[in-house]
Amino acid sequence: MKTYSILLVLMMTVSLPVQASSWVTWQTVGESTLKWGWWKIYTAQLKTPTGKYDANDANDLALIIRYLRDIDKQDLLKATDDQWQHLGFTSQQRQQWLNQLAHQWPSVKQGDRLVFVTNAIEGRFYQHGKPLGKPLSKALSNAFISIWLSTNTEYPKLRLQLIGQ
Repeated sequence: MKTYSILLVLMMTVSLPVQASSWVTWQTVGESTLKWGWWKIYTAQLKTPTGKYDANDANDLALIIRYLRDIDKQDLLKATDDQWQHLGFTSQQRQQWLNQLAHQWPSVKQGDRLVFVTNAIEGRFYQHGKPLGKPLSKALSNAFISIWLSTNTEYPKLRLQLIGQ
């Protein structure tokens, strides 16, 4: 019985969703700034528990985006859709995901920071240390993070800087 209890506690510990504060102690893999012409749009930083990025084991990640200008929520959704279209996701899948994000994302102001934390089961957005909406499916989480980390990203230089290359 004691072994069963220990096993149960271990299983519960391993399967708990990533908490908002756990990523804070993770090591930085890399960081970059997205520029459009002479305008700086945002800075991005990628963190993992080890400080290394492995595309074959990209479960525990935190993507921290600090906005350098005001951006309306609809413009964020449009930019996300454009990136997903570039990556080849179907219109139906993109629309489903965008509907979920529309219920979570705020418009952002210069200096705002959104944090996206993903693990083996789900992903979640945070702002000011508080979760935005419900956890997102692993499929949606992978699609979102692929905007920056896919080898087919529209911004390969930014990707390389984020993954520490």
